[in-house]
Amino acid sequence: VADLLAPGPSCKSVTDLYAGSSDERALKNRSLAEIEREYPMMCFCAEGGPKRPCRLTGEGHGGRVPIRTKLMWSWPVFGWYALKYLKVGWMKKFYIDDYPQASLGIIAFSSVLSVLIDAFTDPIMAVWTDHTKSRFGRRRPFIVASAFFVPFVFILSWTPGVVSPGLPSSLWYAFFHVCDKLADTLFVTPHDAWGAQLTPIYKEKTTIWQWKAIMRMVGTLMGMAIAPLIFVTDQCSSTPDDGCVQIPLISVFFSIVFAEACLQLAYFGKEPAQEEEPTPQDQAAPPQTMPAVEFKYSTSDTVPTLFTTFLNQPFRILLISDVVKAIGYEIPMALLPFMATNVLGEKCMESGTLFGIMVVAGLLGGLVSVPLWTWLTARINKYRAYVVYHVAQVLACFAMSWIDFDDGSCGYTYTSITFVGIFGVAGGGSFLLFDLISDVVDYDELLTGGLRREASYFMTAEFVPKFMQIPGECIPFLLMAYYSYTRPLAQDHRAPCGEGLGAGSGLSPDDFCHAFYTNEVLGEGLCSGTSTCLDLLATGVQFICNDALGECGIKQNDGVRWTLRTCATIFPCICIIGGTVALFYYPKDARSEAVHEELIQSISRRRRGDIVEDPWRRGSYLRPAPAIPGEVEGALSYFLPSDLRP
Repeated sequence: VADLLAPGPSCKSVTDLYAGSSDERALKNRSLAEIEREYPMMCFCAEGGPKRPCRLTGEGHGGRVPIRTKLMWSWPVFGWYALKYLKVGWMKKFYIDDYPQASLGIIAFSSVLSVLIDAFTDPIMAVWTDHTKSRFGRRRPFIVASAFFVPFVFILSWTPGVVSPGLPSSLWYAFFHVCDKLADTLFVTPHDAWGAQLTPIYKEKTTIWQWKAIMRMVGTLMGMAIAPLIFVTDQCSSTPDDGCVQIPLISVFFSIVFAEACLQLAYFGKEPAQEEEPTPQDQAAPPQTMPAVEFKYSTSDTVPTLFTTFLNQPFRILLISDVVKAIGYEIPMALLPFMATNVLGEKCMESGTLFGIMVVAGLLGGLVSVPLWTWLTARINKYRAYVVYHVAQVLACFAMSWIDFDDGSCGYTYTSITFVGIFGVAGGGSFLLFDLISDVVDYDELLTGGLRREASYFMTAEFVPKFMQIPGECIPFLLMAYYSYTRPLAQDHRAPCGEGLGAGSGLSPDDFCHAFYTNEVLGEGLCSGTSTCLDLLATGVQFICNDALGECGIKQNDGVRWTLRTCATIFPCICIIGGTVALFYYPKDARSEAVHEELIQSISRRRRGDIVEDPWRRGSYLRPAPAIPGEVEGALSYFLPSDLRP
């Protein structure tokens, strides 16, 4: 136990790890001059150095990333997640239950279509940004483009009022849902890749992704809970007879914040500038004598990129774990508004308010727990902390499966808020995956002899799990339709109820609502323009009094309610368990900070032409990388090693 909890070696700054000049080759490492060129967003101020210490830094940064720089890089994440989770938390319910009256089938189909389109764009973007050569850097051009494209998509996606309800609104949702995936590709892939190249220091990488996690949770909290709770009424959730102005205005505000943050990062952020240079192949022979195969195949194409990332064993384990977990991980958040309305009900609290409070509880729990996960990472290393994160998620998810209909006593309501808060605390360690992948990118640099392919790895880590999220995006809604999900009653057809109503007849509030709707006059249309109240009763729907609102409503049939409970709690729990099991196959030699520092040193030695031992696979040695690739290297990169064996 003492060995497990003992903190490993730590480099407080880059000067602890790298030599001071090109003449000081301790451990055959790179010089500080080289590091300054490769990591330009680190600050090298120090007492007695050429650059005086910055304010509030004491002895100076000495080769660390200043907090202001971490904030500048992570600030666009706030706007992105505010926009994203404003959409995740409110858009489907708005399109289904409110004015648009969108089709559940088209919404489910658009989720599949968007992922399929994403399958083509994500790898292209990763290869594009990794191999961009310009004086502006590899990531900056895409961040600038995101500043304009992302606001365009999110603002217009909230304005289906320009088309008619029904099929036109359904197609409007589908089109902008696809555009949302394109916006995700344009911004997230280059931005994450930029973060992975900010510093080579093991523990400082953790703080980089910690800041992203903080901005992600604050942005999600603002977009999904606080802003809607303050400014949004049922006009945008359950009153089909009017429009929705409040959420589009919130979307405009967060879009402006996002655009400003992206442009600020693009203007003040620094990258290693890359000019267009002749490739080694071009230098080896005139263009007219180059073999035709060189123009036909490339190691930077989509298929070789996916192959080479998957062949990286530590990354393959992380990817398999994330893929299994991703099958059900996003479902609880997508179904939370339906859980609040249709599982817990509105006898204790209005569903919109309850949903907002649960979101606040979950996100505040996650936000508060980020420093705890950072401390745990420094204490027991990234890998062990990531395993603990999975175990905590399983326990929290299992606890949420006990949520059931609240009869007005508020016991289940308050318990659900507590459980969601615990789930948020467990989820605060989600940034550890990116922290581990940034180390894997360093390992890839060693294996490839100097290539930095941050975007390719981060793209693959998000690209493959997206396919596995299709069930979570589609199946719950298809099952809800199969079990005859019923939309809320129209606002002007909700009869008032409560303790004072129906008292003379001896009826309880629930019995009063049941009697009111079962005695519907033919053609009155109390429940729907297409179905009578008796038709709804035949599907298992019950008419009850929503005490928190003082008006009658519906209680979904058991099939719909069990679908929501199972999909939102039990199924994700099983998926996370599968992801946890996969992590135990992560290479043992890749789990400590000391080995990572040895990895950094091996990268430098291989650059200088030494034969080095692979620190993550003891007993395996790497020759110096060839200066000019072989004639058919591009073609061979389209095959797995197993495909080439006789």
